[in-house]
Amino acid sequence: MRKIVCVLVALSMLVLVPLTGCGKDNTADIKAAVDGFMGAMQAGDISGMKEYCDPALFETGGTLADFNTLENIDEELANSVGMDPSQLSDKTKETVNNYVNELLSSMIASYEIGEITEPEEGKAEAKVDVTFGFDPDKMTNIDINSEAEALAQDYMNENMAELQKIYTEGGQDALMNKVLDDLVGELLDKYVEEVKKTGQVDRASTLTLENKDGKWLITGETF
Repeated sequence: MRKIVCVLVALSMLVLVPLTGCGKDNTADIKAAVDGFMGAMQAGDISGMKEYCDPALFETGGTLADFNTLENIDEELANSVGMDPSQLSDKTKETVNNYVNELLSSMIASYEIGEITEPEEGKAEAKVDVTFGFDPDKMTNIDINSEAEALAQDYMNENMAELQKIYTEGGQDALMNKVLDDLVGELLDKYVEEVKKTGQVDRASTLTLENKDGKWLITGETF
């Protein structure tokens, strides 16, 4: 009988050891990943956001792929007007990057991390209540084309002689840089003004995470 009891005790210990390991509470690590991601987003730090995300989210077709465009906004602007990005003036580069920084840093007014669950091992969901500094859905409806056309027309009428001289002496890139240096800042100010008029909006959001090689990463989001 005594031997049987000893065997049963030994077996019970073997069973309990793996069960104890499976019951690890990952809430703190998951919350730290969520907080890191949301904090970087609130600060307008795209590279910081990427540290807490699966890279696929930022690749073509990923839900955060548009942030890559913002991260390289000066190149996007140059390409849109038919310029080599290396020829874009430092003044215009600084103007458009300041615009992006202002927009990104005002996007998240505040956030609060709520319930964290692990539906299955290595996967988690986190509820986050987010207050946006402006309404992302209404941004697509903002139209400043008429203001831009009027501004451009007035500018051309007032500076035609100077612009013709710049084109003759420096070519197309010199002309485009002059126009961008003079107009981009004013146009972007008008756009930011309209964005901020959309007002703050509250969203109940969900982030999905996976543990990859011992690190919790955001793999999906709904805002």
